[in-house]
Amino acid sequence: MNGFLVEVFVAIVAGLLVELIMLIVHQRPPLKTLLEDGLKNWKRVLLYAAFLLLLCIVSDFTPVRLGETVRVWCLGLPPQERMVSDAWESYNRGDFQGAIDRSRTVVTLYEPSAQSDQHVLDNAKVEQWDTGKVRFGKIWKSMDVFDRGSLNSVAVAWWIEGQSQQRLGHLCDAKIAFEAAAKYSYARTWDPQSWPIRGWSPFGWFWSPPDDAQQRADSITCQTTSN
Repeated sequence: MNGFLVEVFVAIVAGLLVELIMLIVHQRPPLKTLLEDGLKNWKRVLLYAAFLLLLCIVSDFTPVRLGETVRVWCLGLPPQERMVSDAWESYNRGDFQGAIDRSRTVVTLYEPSAQSDQHVLDNAKVEQWDTGKVRFGKIWKSMDVFDRGSLNSVAVAWWIEGQSQQRLGHLCDAKIAFEAAAKYSYARTWDPQSWPIRGWSPFGWFWSPPDDAQQRADSITCQTTSN
């Protein structure tokens, strides 16, 4: 609900800006007159706002998601994405134990959903998504991959933990984490390459945490000690 209200507010402000731009282009009035005329034409402002709001709402059903982008700009990332982002940030600044703790939180909260999604996709024998850039003809189908939120988040959380455990020298724990990530074979992570609008971008590409994790797990020799 909060996200929708944000979109309504942004649409109204954007509608007013459109009206002011139209007045500037056609009349070039003084600033005071410009604002007064813009507010007087409130019906036209609301019409512009309604069109822009509709565009935001409809865009959430397309590969390029304007409405979702507006909500994230105003309200921040959704909780699940924020937790994954926090784990990444901890890892990137060298706080490996913090990255492990944050990754474990993601796994604890979302692994049941991820396991269910993986099971459904396995049973349906869905084709696994290719890594790399999305070919033009598959842009719309890529929405299915973006919508696998828990599956993607849990796989990358296990991958971050594996990397962190390895950096701490905990090779057995790293191997366990990588093997856990590898089980989510349908998971993909999207790199937008700094593209500001959410969803698909012409510069972004997918990579596969489970495939990479399996290679890393295979490369680790773990020797356990027994009493």
